Amino acid sequence: MSRLYCCFCFLFFFAVQLASQPLYSPFDIATIEINFEQSNWDAILDDYYAAGNGERLLATVEVNGVSYDSVGVRYRGGGTYHPDNPKNPLNIKLDYVKNQDYEGIEVLKLSNGAKDPSFLREVLSLEAARQFMEAPRASYARVFVNGAYHGLYANVESINAAFFERAFPLDPDAPRFECNPAYDFDDVPQNPPFGCTVGHGASLEYLGPGIACYFEHYQMQSTTGWEALIAATETLANNPAGANQHFDIDRMLWWSAFNNLFVNLDSYLGAGARNYYLATMDDGHFVPVPDDLNESFAKFPWVDVDAAAGAQPPLGFFQELNPYQGEDDPQKPLLQALFGQPTWRRMYMAHYRTMVEELILSGWLENRADELHEFIADELQTDPNSFYSFQDFEDNLTQTVVDSYDGYDAFGLLQLMDGRTAYLQGLPERQYQSPALSNHAHSPAVPAPGENVVFTVELDEAADAWLGFRSNVRKVFKYYQLFDDGLHGDGAAGDLIYGAVLPVGAGGGQYFFYAENEQAGRFLPAKAAHEYFALSTASSVVINELMANNKSAVSDQNGEYDDWIELFNNSSQSIDLSGWHLTDDVLLPAKWTFPNGVFIDPGAYLIVWADDDTGQAGLHASFKLSAGGEQLQLVNPNLQVVDEVVFPQLDEDISFARCPNGTGPFSTNEPSFASGNDAACATPTSEALTEILTYYPNPAAGQVVFATKNTAGGELLITDLPGRLVSRQSISGSLTLDVSDWNPGLYIVRFNGRTIGKLVVQAGH
Repeated sequence: MSRLYCCFCFLFFFAVQLASQPLYSPFDIATIEINFEQSNWDAILDDYYAAGNGERLLATVEVNGVSYDSVGVRYRGGGTYHPDNPKNPLNIKLDYVKNQDYEGIEVLKLSNGAKDPSFLREVLSLEAARQFMEAPRASYARVFVNGAYHGLYANVESINAAFFERAFPLDPDAPRFECNPAYDFDDVPQNPPFGCTVGHGASLEYLGPGIACYFEHYQMQSTTGWEALIAATETLANNPAGANQHFDIDRMLWWSAFNNLFVNLDSYLGAGARNYYLATMDDGHFVPVPDDLNESFAKFPWVDVDAAAGAQPPLGFFQELNPYQGEDDPQKPLLQALFGQPTWRRMYMAHYRTMVEELILSGWLENRADELHEFIADELQTDPNSFYSFQDFEDNLTQTVVDSYDGYDAFGLLQLMDGRTAYLQGLPERQYQSPALSNHAHSPAVPAPGENVVFTVELDEAADAWLGFRSNVRKVFKYYQLFDDGLHGDGAAGDLIYGAVLPVGAGGGQYFFYAENEQAGRFLPAKAAHEYFALSTASSVVINELMANNKSAVSDQNGEYDDWIELFNNSSQSIDLSGWHLTDDVLLPAKWTFPNGVFIDPGAYLIVWADDDTGQAGLHASFKLSAGGEQLQLVNPNLQVVDEVVFPQLDEDISFARCPNGTGPFSTNEPSFASGNDAACATPTSEALTEILTYYPNPAAGQVVFATKNTAGGELLITDLPGRLVSRQSISGSLTLDVSDWNPGLYIVRFNGRTIGKLVVQAGH
């Protein structure tokens, strides 16, 4: 199919979606127009950058047609900024003067494409990473300055308090660190403060007991946290087996496997550890977030500092990079800890194998790279300030080009990964037989708060097995051993059914399984702990639904669009709520108290407005809900927590509700105010739709793989734009369709009666 046709397809998308185009849409290129009053804006921004004080130049900025004034703009990006660059990386702060945002995003972070002739590395790598861990969203943006097209940029989500609140979700006050030293990796400061040892980037080495030892290597983004970081590094140094006291091992393993598989050496893995963030969950464990991936796929050539003095290693060196790189490096104490404990080492390889299978062997990486390459081709061809020739862009997908920006070889993305896959497939670990996990269950299906729950899974070829469990999404999973002894709800001893018994709290929880033998391990689900099974509890009265970002969905008796909380009575008796409490602060269980005489009938709903306006008639709590997410509890007069929910960042007019009504786990939905949730649960929000059914590649000219997480499966319907049925299929798990003989054009994809999205079919090559 010609690029002209592709351009038409995406222009069509742009036209129909402009009014509500997401900032990080995988199907659209954002349009950002910057207007400065000064004609010498570039020289001013260069001066501000040289001064190093973070000063910004005021501008008016349009984002996808939405205009903002009093916006602050500055240059950013250490290795990709230079005053002589035709275009420099940008940081655009929408709320520099005013409280304003685009879809909740206040800071736009734009990368200029330097050091990456393919212009795919950052966006493609982050899209892959987000399938296994929390990582920034990324897409592309066409940028205009003072009316002139300035060029194409990678549009990457900024990692700040708002990111952590959305992605995990974490409290905005949680300790957070940017782990990106300002010095070059070959110029490590050799004169640390008194009592400190020399550090090597953000390496998590223990440098001494004083916080001054760490100032050059980490930037704290919160009001507290140095003590937690120092304690974590001291444990890595003196008791690496105790690393799980300070780090979320599950997330550290995914992050480490990702860096290695994608040969992302401008990171913790390579010379001078850097380009990541750390933050703490509610229980104090650090979690990682990758950053600055424009030199993934072996574009950053140095594995360690000593190698920097020599020539760039050849392609084969990176294709055969040891999956356990760093295990013998004292400047990588985290990797030493992860690879030094046999179970963590097997978990790491289980994650590594899952990534290889789901990203590479499935064809996802090659197909998605082809899609993105085609998607941005026209924009790059007309980019007046591109760093590379269009031929370099065309070639670097599959072959090596010499990077004109820094002089190093930029290996072809698919060229690198083809050789890397062949190497990894030949490793002994690939041949190891890992345990088989199946037929998992928990009983009772919907326990009461505080009730014991039996968790079981059927195992084969396993020597040891564990249940990973956490009470809410702001905590890390803890491991509990599973037994096949007939004493842990597991049936008869030796029947290959393994079990564990745990009491669960008011909020239920999430869980997964892990099993291993002497050679290999396996998780269920395979992407645990990024994916997991949900367990909900139900008492007589439950928090059934809430809305924390009510803009126009439903108003109170005074016509005000306030946050609201819906309670539901699961029992067959009327319940007196006099003296009960609602709170969004676990330290203040009686923050707001129901007045005397409030009853909720059996099967009935009760609304409490969370508007901090107790003087209004009706039930109005003394607090508001945070649209960024927080914890909400229902507490009885004895100050016992009856029900609780930790909810994430919520979009405007989207609720968080139990599915099924009254007893199920929570999910985002269209609101069903003061009524049952089941109908709304069957009508997913646009964000949830992409989780229910995914398909790739898109555009496609041959085979398309459809996959669903709906355990019950369903019916897949594909129609053309006039509505004529093209394909009807039953799907459970995954399904592959050959579209090579379909007419080129746009098709509508539906699953179980709901529209999921569009499929672009290209002419065969």
